[in-house]
Amino acid sequence: MTRFTPLRLLSLSALTTGLVGCTTAPKAPPPEEPFVFRALDLRQRDALGAPAWELLSPEARYDIVRQLAQARQPRGTIYKQGRPHITIGARSGTVIGDGQAIQLEGDVEITLLGANPVRITGDQVRWIPSQDLMVIDRRPSAIDRRTRIQAGLARYRIKADQLELRGTPVLEHWQQGAAPSAPLRVQTAWLNWRPEQGDLVAREPVRGVRRDASSQLELRAQGLQGNIRRGFVDLQAPVQVRDPKRQGWLNASTTRWAINDQLLSSDQPVQGGFKALRGQGKRWRVNLANSTVALDDGCRVEQPGERLSASQCLWNWPTGRFQAKGAVELDRSTYSQRTRAGLLLGRIGADGVAVFTAPGSRVNSRFTIPTQQRGPGAARRSDPVQF
Repeated sequence: MTRFTPLRLLSLSALTTGLVGCTTAPKAPPPEEPFVFRALDLRQRDALGAPAWELLSPEARYDIVRQLAQARQPRGTIYKQGRPHITIGARSGTVIGDGQAIQLEGDVEITLLGANPVRITGDQVRWIPSQDLMVIDRRPSAIDRRTRIQAGLARYRIKADQLELRGTPVLEHWQQGAAPSAPLRVQTAWLNWRPEQGDLVAREPVRGVRRDASSQLELRAQGLQGNIRRGFVDLQAPVQVRDPKRQGWLNASTTRWAINDQLLSSDQPVQGGFKALRGQGKRWRVNLANSTVALDDGCRVEQPGERLSASQCLWNWPTGRFQAKGAVELDRSTYSQRTRAGLLLGRIGADGVAVFTAPGSRVNSRFTIPTQQRGPGAARRSDPVQF
């Protein structure tokens, strides 16, 4: 454990007042008034003599009996290898003893300095320097340029660079230059984040929600692990994506959330549906920015009376537009019709039925005309017709 040298109090200039009794009868002494300092300057050095931390205030009151110092607008700095690493600010603060514990209150802001600064805010923070620990138990929030995490309770372990968020934390991430309102909000029971390194982990069920003017997308997974600095979060299987309003769904394995691009994707098979429509693919992507679902590396789509296969299928769920391209085959049960094309376009209606067309494309169709009876016992089969 790091050994600390005693604290030094500088610039104390105490302003005290005293009362002198002039009556013959003894009176109870008035209560002692606290010392009022013009400035408070607390500094701590480590065993090697390098600065460890400091706390400054333009005014403080010291209670000798209770060994408490109450500071106004305290400002602090925590050092790492002799350089400022974290800055601290609040409206008021209370120092217990010679710095065993420090409580900060009112608009508390803790800033982790560096190339990617992180602000940790809250209404109340307990700072225990000897344990390198800060506890934020009133409206804790951590935010950097693209990420915000809010929770009911947070503990920041300074040397380990670990922010432990409890009480149903919510993770939001937005694109560069966008306002801080995330298209996908992810919530879980607990979350650990290393702000400096970027590592993120939650081994509890995860629920995500994305709302816009026309739909609500819901996401569920069994946990998450990723790195905010590297721009990804892996949602642990099984992963479910639901659109309750349109009765759409996807069931998938472990899924990567590319948080900077707002893209969900997986290289493992997926199954999905939209009312009576069913689909499956070997790989898939959901672009949250333009509300598009892509089934890659082979896809199959089925609806009553029709079955389609292609190299890739694209569906934009707000507009209903559908596209299948690459070795497209469309089989219809009516007349056993089979249509081949390089590209088929379509639209999926609100009833979940897809209608396909092939504008401007070369189409090869084959279907069988039912046998016409010519008399008793006559049942010659008709030959298939091709176009």
